[in-house]
Amino acid sequence: MTFEDLSPHPSLLQALALKGYAQPTPVQALILGAEHAGKDLLVSAQTGSGKTVAFGLAIAPELLGQATRLEAAKPKAPMALVIAPTRELALQVQQELAWLYAGTGARVRACVGGMDPRKEQRALAEGAHIVVGTPGRLCDHLDRRNLDLSHLRAVVLDEADEMLDMGFREELERILRDAPVERRTLLLSATLPSAIAQLAGRYQRNAVRLAATPPEQAHQDIEYRACAIAPRETEHAVVNTLRQLEPAAALVFCATRDGVNHLQSNLSERGFQAVAISGELTQPERLRALQALRDGRARVLVATDVAARGLDLPALDLVLHSDLPRDAQVLQHRSGRTGRAGRKGISVLLVPFRLRAVAERMLKSARVKARWTPVATLEEIRALDHDRLVKAAGELCGESLEDDLGVARTLLEKHGPEPLASALVRLLRARLPAPEELVETASFLLRGKVPRATEHRPPANAPRFPVRGTSASHAQAHAHSRSPAHGPPTPGAGPVEGSWFQLNVGRLTNADPRWLVPLICRRGGVTKADIGKIVIFPKETRFLVSAGAAAAFGQAIRRPDKKDPAIRIEPYRTESRSSQDERLSPRPLRPPRSQRPDRPRRA
Repeated sequence: MTFEDLSPHPSLLQALALKGYAQPTPVQALILGAEHAGKDLLVSAQTGSGKTVAFGLAIAPELLGQATRLEAAKPKAPMALVIAPTRELALQVQQELAWLYAGTGARVRACVGGMDPRKEQRALAEGAHIVVGTPGRLCDHLDRRNLDLSHLRAVVLDEADEMLDMGFREELERILRDAPVERRTLLLSATLPSAIAQLAGRYQRNAVRLAATPPEQAHQDIEYRACAIAPRETEHAVVNTLRQLEPAAALVFCATRDGVNHLQSNLSERGFQAVAISGELTQPERLRALQALRDGRARVLVATDVAARGLDLPALDLVLHSDLPRDAQVLQHRSGRTGRAGRKGISVLLVPFRLRAVAERMLKSARVKARWTPVATLEEIRALDHDRLVKAAGELCGESLEDDLGVARTLLEKHGPEPLASALVRLLRARLPAPEELVETASFLLRGKVPRATEHRPPANAPRFPVRGTSASHAQAHAHSRSPAHGPPTPGAGPVEGSWFQLNVGRLTNADPRWLVPLICRRGGVTKADIGKIVIFPKETRFLVSAGAAAAFGQAIRRPDKKDPAIRIEPYRTESRSSQDERLSPRPLRPPRSQRPDRPRRA
């Protein structure tokens, strides 16, 4: 089937041809069916199914009739109104309709939050045939009498379930009440809960209900995985999942804005090209972050559910649920960002083992079958890196300039092939973020069992205040400075010989190895393997760098750092070990409360 078989308006058929659109998607073929012409429609369609072009073609008869172009004179009032839940989606819809109606002379305007309302007012005053907007901003223009709905012939509610979830019921009902009774109304939604059915029954006339994709076939291009993880291992699991799959573009969901900012910062410190969007960002900041993901400057976008609503990211390979969705509907909305337009996608849920039953109920409610699998281990990722490094090195072995060959011959004579190949591998490996070593709970988690506390009880000689969230190798080496058994460090002590350095951040400024280690690696050009013991004091942190890397590390930290200029790293000076170390010595044991003479015993 081609678009010509569906007999769309001739003026729009040419625009489709210029874009290279020859065959309609299932939702486009369904909505444009001859038996549905002129009728109100209630359509269940997933994101990425081509529904914007579908409803743009569907409302063309109401706008153009038999004419090939709209009147050149300024329109008295808009003829079509499209309502979308978010400014991003509204702007994307405006762009789609603008090229689709380019040959008709239609003026397509957007009215969305976060933009200058005065510019929108002037654009509306100049005349618009189609207006695309968000519910809140449209109501603002209605209140100010900038928007006239009296000439509307078609109204489209895009992602109506999202708008109801966001609390826009009153705004939607107000807009639909003000619109003319004689109009065509198209309501599109990824899901059709009872609230959507009630809205359709109230504001549509004999609506035809269409399902573009049966529920059991929804997101059939998405592979669902569920990974059981230990508590406090979420961030490490995110790192290893991204390193294992190496997606060109990934969307990571967090439950809160603080979680988004924290995860994005830590991923960036580890070497990932990560950006974030949340409700606190301005519209230009959000657009810059999205553009960075679209053009490849960023490969990971961290977002909350609210901030990610309405995003159009067709090339998304992975959706990673750092925090579990609150229900099955949110799971479907999140996962629907990938596996679009015929592309395959992966949706991965990170499930703390105590929430496994909750996750399984959610998956069942969403009619999704997920494959339970452990998060990739450090060894598995290193094995994958072996093949990736071999491939990357091979891609560099192409045609070379004569000057390059001359340098290469000199290096071969001086160093030999094996050291040179090793140096090349080190350079390529340095570009890769370091994977994390996870707590070994996978065997329990995959069987659905919860490990007892005694099975992970630290040894008797472990520090009293272990550093949480570090890898197992570091957890053994890192001791908190207040531990009696591990007092202030003495240079030269510890599991690795090398040199001590210090940072001007400590426990009072929330110093934590989970972000200190990536920062040290980035600033000094070393890997985790080069870092030994880390000791965190109230106002400073001291750490050991292996002997083989210490000299280069000392040179690297002299360079100013634009990203964290306030954090200073310098060689540890023995004379700076002041009374601070003495203050951190173990406190004397106090007698039991009952034996203190100055406190009367309670009856």
